Amino acid sequence: MEKTLLDIAMILVFTKIGGIISKKAKMPEVLGALVAGVILGPVVLNLIQYDNDIKLLSNLGVIMLMFVSGLETNIDEFKKAGFTAFIIALLGIMLPLILGTLGAFIFFHNVVENIFVGVILTATSVSISAETLKELGKLNTRAGVNILGAAVIDDVLGLILISVVLAVVNSSGSGGFGAAGMSSLILVFIKIALFCIASIIAIVYLPKYINKFTMNAKPGKEMLTFSIAAGLFVACIAEYLGIAAITGAYICGLVLSSISHREYLERNVRAISSGFLSLIFFASVGIEANLKGLNMEALYITLVMFVIAVIGKIIGCGGAARILKMTRSESLQIGVGMISRGEVAIITANIGLQQKIISEEIFLPTLIVVILTTIVTPILLKMAFSHKNEKLIN
Repeated sequence: MEKTLLDIAMILVFTKIGGIISKKAKMPEVLGALVAGVILGPVVLNLIQYDNDIKLLSNLGVIMLMFVSGLETNIDEFKKAGFTAFIIALLGIMLPLILGTLGAFIFFHNVVENIFVGVILTATSVSISAETLKELGKLNTRAGVNILGAAVIDDVLGLILISVVLAVVNSSGSGGFGAAGMSSLILVFIKIALFCIASIIAIVYLPKYINKFTMNAKPGKEMLTFSIAAGLFVACIAEYLGIAAITGAYICGLVLSSISHREYLERNVRAISSGFLSLIFFASVGIEANLKGLNMEALYITLVMFVIAVIGKIIGCGGAARILKMTRSESLQIGVGMISRGEVAIITANIGLQQKIISEEIFLPTLIVVILTTIVTPILLKMAFSHKNEKLIN
């Protein structure tokens, strides 16, 4: 017990210091937390091992992280961007998925692992783009609105995709691809379809009833406790159905994002997540990362994944914007704004590693790609929005 308490204390201190340094360098705090995990882990100081206690807190951390993401999601972004953002998000997922899967075949021959590499590369983290757009004063431009709207839809579609792949892997593993395996797969898709329908109904109708029930209640500890319990319960249902627990947590967050006391919940749940549990999750990812496996082949894999990560979003999202009659400069801005991968890619890769769908050979390049895309996105976005480039492209 003493060792676990000391490990947690070191993780919190190191990740927070790393986050502060990262923030001063105008990078996301998550990068500092990842580096802190690598330093604390077997690769550098070897102070902390990835044991069952850290794993439990890490799993809770990722569930809370997605619950907060749901709470922070503005449902109105769907309505603002609508059909345009949906098409941008859809093509922005399809192209990286296809290219990522094909690119993985250069190095590996396991079909499921290669598909999962494609799934990892579909992710988008718009927080970096949002900050850059705010800084440039371009948040409310047509390109800015579509980047934010498409990112929200991208998250939802990406989580559904992760759930489908995980459910199929678990199902095919138990029943093969014979008659029993096929009936098992059909059952999986029925479960996913029912979960999606129930989620849509809950997102549309449940907030009204919650608001009626809590109309005269002041936001307090009881509401916070019941909300967190609801997030864990829906995550449990999703896990039971063979769907990723993070999808359930995100959906519960989306439902609660439309209630009148949303700001109170968002502020307090974020404090628990970003001040404690999510720090342990990001540190655990760094602790798990085996940098000793960083060789020339790993660098080649990283290079291929990085190129696909950039091209997949620029051509997929930017191409969709162009099809929808947007200007060349707007299309480029949207494509560039969707490049950054961030937390969702890390979460997806971590799930793949824990479920033994992907190997360490893929896990490490994924982390490097997340860092690289996070660094290049604000640079490319500023270039795409510069007047000189806008005139040149148009």
